[in-house]
Amino acid sequence: MKMNSICAILNLTEDEKALKPLTQARPIASLPFASRYRLIDFNLSSISHAEINSVGIFIAGSGRSIYDHIRSGSVWNLESGLTGGIFTYSQQLLKEIQEHNGDDMDYYMNHKEFIARSKGEYVIVMGSKILANVDIKAIMQHHLAKDGALTVVYKTVPRSFLENRPDEKVLKIDRDEYLVRLTDAKDAPEDLERLAISMNMYFMRADKMLELIQRAEAEDVQLDSGKLIEHYMPEYQINTYEYTGYMANIDSIPAYFNANMEMLEKNKFSSLFHGSQNVITKVKNGAPTYYSKEAHVKNAQFATGCFVEGTVEDSLIFRKVNIAKGAEVRKSIIMQGAEIGEGAILEYCILDKNVTIGPGVTLKGTKDNIVVIEKNKTLTV
Repeated sequence: MKMNSICAILNLTEDEKALKPLTQARPIASLPFASRYRLIDFNLSSISHAEINSVGIFIAGSGRSIYDHIRSGSVWNLESGLTGGIFTYSQQLLKEIQEHNGDDMDYYMNHKEFIARSKGEYVIVMGSKILANVDIKAIMQHHLAKDGALTVVYKTVPRSFLENRPDEKVLKIDRDEYLVRLTDAKDAPEDLERLAISMNMYFMRADKMLELIQRAEAEDVQLDSGKLIEHYMPEYQINTYEYTGYMANIDSIPAYFNANMEMLEKNKFSSLFHGSQNVITKVKNGAPTYYSKEAHVKNAQFATGCFVEGTVEDSLIFRKVNIAKGAEVRKSIIMQGAEIGEGAILEYCILDKNVTIGPGVTLKGTKDNIVVIEKNKTLTV
């Protein structure tokens, strides 16, 4: 089968409130990660490696940060063609509100239009809060070997992973790898130490997706495509596919912080980045990072273009960050363009883009209470 007979739907519509202020002006998919990437890079890389050339991106809001990052999609071999390319559909949340207010509109018009235009025989549906490096070709091969209407991708996790995530979906799976039941985490059996959770990723025939949409229209159901599939799953035979690589659920500030910090652990970094397929992102050329004689760096990750004269430990530093003499940065995430003044002390902090920390400023959070400074802010003593 030609892989371009598959189209991809990316749902950038997940609830972002627990990630504010980082998601004040960007969707979860645009969040910077591991010093040089965006979360959406991982989905687009999986799509690119599967040789899929038609992607529909459904965005809750305006999506400007998404457009700025992906541009034509050429980095991921997704340039526009007769049936291929990246197609963006913004303001999905506004459409949902208008539909609930009784406005006469076709809620699923863009979904139907995209699937028809792509001419895909199959469709993969993915969310944006799950961070993983998924092999879509392997998912397709597994799906074709089974009899189910669709395949749901899952990850086996310790019960602790579901703390403060009562609504995550837990799968009960039979010996033949078919889904028996889908339940909320809060209702999962208490005697199980490890649970199979949905990664909000689904593979099926395109005509099956259109069938679900037609049912939803007839029954007046308005949901994003991922939740729509989940809504109707109990009525079909469902295949399951286990993903065994690194995974994180970026659904809160602590989750975002911890996933970045885990990239300082060699085995977890390798699991995500050094598997069977590489992660592709937009290349930004820049000068190498400069470390002065006074600089002290331990267990840190740097992008290009930084100027370091202070101390950096257990931290991730993005492009063009300046860290002055006597400054101390520990267990922190410092995004692009930050200026950290002489003698400033940062611990358990996330600085968004273009933040300025004046000389002598001290910001200390804790593992359970991360200090977050929003974009373009200036802090002085």
